[in-house]
Amino acid sequence: MKIAEDQGFSFAFVWIVTNAGEKGWATHYRPKNPPLSAEIESVFRFLKLDTFAECPHFNFDPCFWRFTPYESRGDSVFDGNADYAHGRFAAHAEHFSPGIRDLLATHALVEPFGLKLLPFQEASVRMEEEIKRHLALPAARGAAPAKAKASSPTPSRDFDVAVSFAGTNRVFAEELAKRVSDAGFQVFYDNFYPEELWGKDLVVFFDEVYRKRSRYCVTFISKEYAERMWTNHERRSAQARALEEKGKEYILPIKCDDTDLPGMPPTVGHLPVDMGIEKIADILIRKLKG
Repeated sequence: MKIAEDQGFSFAFVWIVTNAGEKGWATHYRPKNPPLSAEIESVFRFLKLDTFAECPHFNFDPCFWRFTPYESRGDSVFDGNADYAHGRFAAHAEHFSPGIRDLLATHALVEPFGLKLLPFQEASVRMEEEIKRHLALPAARGAAPAKAKASSPTPSRDFDVAVSFAGTNRVFAEELAKRVSDAGFQVFYDNFYPEELWGKDLVVFFDEVYRKRSRYCVTFISKEYAERMWTNHERRSAQARALEEKGKEYILPIKCDDTDLPGMPPTVGHLPVDMGIEKIADILIRKLKG
């Protein structure tokens, strides 16, 4: 009957009559960048949304949905709840995602005190779930399954490489991440699935990835990188790990301009982005194989 969308979701509003004769409206919710984070899935459980493995309204992609039964309170169609159902759907484009953000923010306020608004698992359990999901992302994107690798010098690391960059250099970071991922290596790149990071305590999550869970960190150094808040969080975590490595390689810089980063000596070997991402990816893949 109707469709709508916001930044994170597409919505479809459908009139259905079941085999049992039940009538009403189904609202379907499809994430634009699945899979969802553990936090968002918990919000959907809280909202009592059901899952649909193959939704015909979204090219048979998985979706979530909710049923609103038709209610008749008199002889006229205007005596029913049609206006309510249509009005609620109309509010989705403007209010659905902000409502989710408010629920997550409220839960974040009470969780440190041992209280729960939403059916969340413990933060440490959610962290492990998300790490595992990111490890499975290349196959989810349609890439070839990860190739079996020879034993790594750091077998306890989940990611072969984590990519750190400012938004202005995303086109370079994404191409590098895809090339290395398609070569069979586990790559942490935040925009493979942006909704997966929605609702996270990103300071904690990124520190876990860039300081503890990666074999190497590739950093796209630029003026914007040195100025942005989140890239500085990532940089500090990566540099803390580099200190722990006691001279072993960890940060692999790619220079996008002449910017110097605090705490990174100019003697550290780097590659210029002008070399071309295809060639840089080949060099990185050879390094990972070695």
